[in-house]
Amino acid sequence: MTVIPSSLLQQYGAALNRFAKGEYVFHESWPAHFYFQVEEGSVKLFNAGENNDYIQGLFSHGESFGEPPLIAGFSYPANAKAITNCRIWVLKKTDYLRLLRDNPEVHFEFTKMLAIRLFHKTKLLNAMNTQNPEKRILTIIDYFKDKAPRTTPCYEVPFTRQAIADMTGLRVETVIKKVLRLAEIGELALLDHKIVRH
Repeated sequence: MTVIPSSLLQQYGAALNRFAKGEYVFHESWPAHFYFQVEEGSVKLFNAGENNDYIQGLFSHGESFGEPPLIAGFSYPANAKAITNCRIWVLKKTDYLRLLRDNPEVHFEFTKMLAIRLFHKTKLLNAMNTQNPEKRILTIIDYFKDKAPRTTPCYEVPFTRQAIADMTGLRVETVIKKVLRLAEIGELALLDHKIVRH
């Protein structure tokens, strides 16, 4: 769901910046001065760990990221990195806040989007508190399934088993075993090594 049309972003002075695959958009603890919205490519929001990253979110076309620190005035609690070559709209904080004040319908859609993210984050935290790895895996897959446009009745999971491990706090070996188990009981399907959720 595109929060702000690109024409409106341009009207308020946004620039369309390019980020190469692997390039950081911002680092954890940097002050928040800009609004970011993906035009093309994918970005991950993550915290770096000793052995692997913990992915907080994945964002693609039309999705924005990093807004809570921008609005509340605190530093970024995570890193943002391009996972493909990206083009990202970048708008100064003062211009972004003016855009929201001038366009109450955009402000409402933005508030609704944040509420949906908070709802899903709460569901994910509840799943993380359980020792059931299958529930963790299905919760994260269902989160992205709910975000995806409805073009077919089945949802093809667009990321690797390693990415699922990074989002659920599980080891990749555990994810591989549990995905096979979930396929055996019909919760998932495996087609040419791709994970599919009905």
